Amino acid sequence: MKKIDFKTLILTCVFCLLPILIGLWQYDALPEKVAIHFDINNNPDNYFNKALFVFGMPIFMAVLEAICSIVVDLTDKHKDANKKVTMVMKWMIPVILVVMYIITIAYNLGTKLDIRVWVMLLLGAMFIITGNYLPKTVGTNKWPQKKFTENVQRRINRIGGYVMMAYGALFMLSVFFPPLISVLVLVCLVIFLIILTIYGFSLDKKERKGNK
Repeated sequence: MKKIDFKTLILTCVFCLLPILIGLWQYDALPEKVAIHFDINNNPDNYFNKALFVFGMPIFMAVLEAICSIVVDLTDKHKDANKKVTMVMKWMIPVILVVMYIITIAYNLGTKLDIRVWVMLLLGAMFIITGNYLPKTVGTNKWPQKKFTENVQRRINRIGGYVMMAYGALFMLSVFFPPLISVLVLVCLVIFLIILTIYGFSLDKKERKGNK
C-alpha cells in the first residue's frame, strides 16, 4: 500500500500559510484592491480584494500543495529511487509561491519592482533545478507509464532535463532584454514540449513494435 509522507506534507503546507503573518503585519498599509497579475509591460491588469489575497491565497497554496504532495506519494512507482527528486519538487512549489506572495505585497506597498524580472528569475531557477534532477528519475508516476514504456520515459526525461536547464538559463538571460524576448522564450518552450511529446510517442510506438 502506498504511504503518504505526512511529515513533509504538514511542513510544506505550514510553510505555505506562513505568509499570512506578513499579510497581517502589513494589512492596514495594503490597498483595498491588491494587484495580483501584470501584463508584459509590468502594468497590473487583475486585482483581488485585500482580505481575499492576504488569507485566501496562502490557503489556496496550502491546499494545492497538499493535493500535489498526496498525488505524488500515491502514484510514484519508484518512490525510493526518486526520493530526492520528489522532495525537491514538493518544496519548490511552496518556495516559489511564497516568494511571489511577498513580492506582490512589496509591489502593492509602493516598492518599485519589475514583476517580469522576478517571474523569469524564479522560472529560470525552477527549470534549472528540475532539469538537473529529471534525467535521474526512474519513472515518476503511473500515468506516463500507460503511455510510454519505462525505457522511453528515461530517454524523454534525459532529453527534457537537459533542455529544461538550457531554458532556465534563457529565462534568466531574458531579463536583460525587452519583455518580448521573454514571451518568445516561453513560446519556444511550448513548441519544444509539443515536439518532445510527439517524439516520445514515436519512440514508444517503435519500441512496442520491436518487442512484439
